[in-house]
Amino acid sequence: MTEENPDLQRKIVKALNEEIGSDLKQLHKLKELYDETKTIQNDLREKLSLVSTEAPTKVQNTLREVEELSKKLVTLEKQYLDLKVEAQSHLTSVDTFLGNFSSQLQEIERLELEYSYLKCIKTVEDLSEKIRQSLQSNLDLEAVELYNKLVQHNCMLETSQCENLKKFVNDTVIFWFEMIKEKLKKEMQDTLKLIQWPLISTNQEVLKTVPPSDVMSKFQLQFQCLGKLEIPSKQLEDPSVADHVILSRFTPSSLAIQELIYPLLKRFLYHFGGNRPTNRRDKPEWFLRQILQWIGDHAKFLETNVQPLYAPNDALTDFSRGLVQLAVEKLVKDTPAILEDDTILAHTIGEVLSFESELRSSYNYPSSQPSALLVLSQPQFFTRWIALERAFAVEKMDILLISDKAWTCVSGDNSEAEDEVRLTECGEGFLQMLLAITDRYKILPQPGHKLQFLDLQLELLDEFRIRLLQLARQDKFHELFAHRSSPNISPILNTLTAVINVLDDWTDLPFFVQLHSYKVQTENIERLAAEAISNDEASLPWLRTQAHTNRDEEGSVFDSIIELLKRMQEDLLRRLVEAVMLEVKAKSQPYRLDKWASLPNPDEFIQPSLSPTGSAMLQAVAIGLLWLKDSLASTMFVEAWQKLASQVNDFLLEELILQRQFNEGGASQLCFDIQQNLIPLFGQYTTKPEIYFKELKDACTLLRLPRPITLLLLDTLSVAIQDSESTSVKSNRATFNGKQALKDQGIKKLSVEDSLSVLRRRIL
Repeated sequence: MTEENPDLQRKIVKALNEEIGSDLKQLHKLKELYDETKTIQNDLREKLSLVSTEAPTKVQNTLREVEELSKKLVTLEKQYLDLKVEAQSHLTSVDTFLGNFSSQLQEIERLELEYSYLKCIKTVEDLSEKIRQSLQSNLDLEAVELYNKLVQHNCMLETSQCENLKKFVNDTVIFWFEMIKEKLKKEMQDTLKLIQWPLISTNQEVLKTVPPSDVMSKFQLQFQCLGKLEIPSKQLEDPSVADHVILSRFTPSSLAIQELIYPLLKRFLYHFGGNRPTNRRDKPEWFLRQILQWIGDHAKFLETNVQPLYAPNDALTDFSRGLVQLAVEKLVKDTPAILEDDTILAHTIGEVLSFESELRSSYNYPSSQPSALLVLSQPQFFTRWIALERAFAVEKMDILLISDKAWTCVSGDNSEAEDEVRLTECGEGFLQMLLAITDRYKILPQPGHKLQFLDLQLELLDEFRIRLLQLARQDKFHELFAHRSSPNISPILNTLTAVINVLDDWTDLPFFVQLHSYKVQTENIERLAAEAISNDEASLPWLRTQAHTNRDEEGSVFDSIIELLKRMQEDLLRRLVEAVMLEVKAKSQPYRLDKWASLPNPDEFIQPSLSPTGSAMLQAVAIGLLWLKDSLASTMFVEAWQKLASQVNDFLLEELILQRQFNEGGASQLCFDIQQNLIPLFGQYTTKPEIYFKELKDACTLLRLPRPITLLLLDTLSVAIQDSESTSVKSNRATFNGKQALKDQGIKKLSVEDSLSVLRRRIL
């Protein structure tokens, strides 16, 4: 067996080696392995024997079960075929029944529709009969309520396909609407005559007369009836109004309010229509003021007697809207003639804006309601308006600049405020013009229109800046100070300062903050749209969202023009200070050429005094300061004298101290002139004038050091300068020692190099 199966032999040998190994003492385990293997072999033989005897029995049982299942399948198939035949027979009978039942259902539905049709007609006829009886009995309120039910039935039929029925009901509604409306209108007009409506302020007796209570009760009942009377949808459409964009913005008022307006409408058409002398296109204020007067005359009556019946709506607002519509219709009709004449156009714009302002301020007319501004907002009107504003502003600017009093200060009761601002007539006129433009376009409803006016204001500001710049350049620079009685750039500088201050104040106003926000959004949308077009993107619904997320709200609408004005302001201020410095430099020549190296020792004088050659220079400084103070606004003067102090400080250091030699007497005299005469000139404008002459103070300190300290400091600073170009530790230490030595002597502003130069100017 092993010869036939060498693999089995190898496995047996491997198993014996693993179990026994090379230890001969373990051979006794062979008997145990043999017995265990024999037991396993016998167990397997028994199982094989059992399988061989039981398998045929199980196969026979399985075959028997299969045969039984086959018989059941045959039986079930026969039952299925029988049921299929029965089902087909049943379906045939059911189809026959359904066919008969469907025709019956259709007949029932037809009868129900006819019943509903007839019932609807019966309901309409019954309501019509009740309305007729109520009208005959003068039960107007009941008739109106029955009519409103009829309107509800008409609304329910809007989706119906019964066109004849819809037409019948709608015609019935319109018939009764006209019938009830005419009856109520006639009755209300009779009652209004008893009240002496309209209440015109020119008739004082009417305003003082209190209507009888029964008349007011009748008026209130009729007003309620007309107010509750629903207007059919087709009656709401007014072809004359719907065809015009502006007039379509006016929502029709209730019939009750229309009846109150009707007598005023007849008066308006009589006076401001046709060939009446009051119908003049060059006098729009006549009909606009008449509208305001009518609103004011009837406001109290509406509030007292109408508003309680009209809640939750506002009776005065609806009444005012109806009258405003008359004015708008008149303006729309006269538009072609108004646009032909610039004078009439400008006058009309002014009157409409005045009308709008008074309407909102005096009578609380809501900004959400349509108004006469809609006419001015139309493209043909608005374009001309902008052009007129620009032409008028430029003309006004020319008049202001060439006026004889253009550069005189505006007189006022508060002299301190006048000195602080020094606003010129020209500047005040220009700012008033800008403010007037703002007031005119501030009430416009469209932000886009406001931005166009804002752009106009920015253009005018830049034009004004250019005009001032041209005027400033016409003055000869060397004559600015020499002829102080003649016009100079100081008033121009004051005007610039006033304009900048006003614009700074305007940047914080909510109106201009909102304009800035809208302008940023608009610019972001335009930028994103341009990017979308460049990227060939067809539709970008996220443009507005992106504009909101990408916008930068920092800054204001006046930032760019304020920056330009401040540049010009700085340049003019520099020119003024340089003009003063030019005079100071000219007067300082004898002082700078004085014999500083040979002046007597200070011990020889009983009391030090100002150098004779320095009086002219100091006088020039004093006169320059006085001139700047008298000609500049206070804020500008502060900047001017500080700049002058800085330039005088640098000039004396560079052109005097660093250019001349000083003995002890010269150093003492120079220090006395500076500390006791020059610096105090600025003391009347600040409590610490010496902080603006730190370099001069340091130079005076160095010039007056004792000789030993001066020699030691010279050596220290020389070493620091020589080693400054090196980066070694030794050079850094020398530089530090030089700075520390200066600090020890109280030198805070001068550098090591300048300090060394000053020390070398001293004669030791």
